[in-house]
Amino acid sequence: MQAFANLNNFYDKIYVLSVTAAAERRKQFQQLFDGLNYQFYFGADKNTFSIEEVKQKNIYSEPLTKKNHRYSKTMKHGEIACAWSHKMIYEDMLQNGYQRILIFEDDAVPDEHVLQNSNNILKEIPPTAELVFWGWGKNEKAPPFSFLKKAIYHLQHRLGFLKWNHQVITNNYARPYAKHLKKAGFHDFTYAYAINQTAAKKLIAMQTPLQYVADNLLAYAATQQQIEAYIVHPMAFLHDTLPDGSPKDSYIR
Repeated sequence: MQAFANLNNFYDKIYVLSVTAAAERRKQFQQLFDGLNYQFYFGADKNTFSIEEVKQKNIYSEPLTKKNHRYSKTMKHGEIACAWSHKMIYEDMLQNGYQRILIFEDDAVPDEHVLQNSNNILKEIPPTAELVFWGWGKNEKAPPFSFLKKAIYHLQHRLGFLKWNHQVITNNYARPYAKHLKKAGFHDFTYAYAINQTAAKKLIAMQTPLQYVADNLLAYAATQQQIEAYIVHPMAFLHDTLPDGSPKDSYIR
């Protein structure tokens, strides 16, 4: 596929996050992404560490997680592993001096129709872009009367009932930018996205110790405009799902 050749040329390194047990996932990925130059990256496996262990070593902070989470939740065991694994990739990027990387999780699926425009998509990415979601979930478009919802959120924040600050609320939905790109809002998922070195440094700082679920880290950084972030629209990579449309079980989480 020409799109894969375009991605190979644009990015210095392409990582595919996986765990040892996900052999079938890797087999499917290899079949779907034939022609893409990538490396499987085996990150933190929730079966090889305990939550108490990472808390004691200050790898993960439960108080900071509660402080930053919208509903004051802690991270589940698998969510810690997922967040840690993505952070490991950021660190590996910096250690190897890569300028731009593309990160997949092993359950990503290419949308061949959208990828026909890969060359035009890549041309639209501004040189200042720090994060590009090639796949994502929710908040692609502000629904009717979203201004009322935002007004309620702003009021709740002022009264101390909502942790989202005014900037996150204002930037919650994606905004127009170019034909194939939108300015990012607060989006779900980390199964297909790209970052540059400046984003990696900022994300590591925000995630030391671990305190955000992996996709919330990107969403907060984008909506608080700590990093310059975009989404490919429509998305070029999809999340592998079951026949009923629900996501398959994640080995990583």
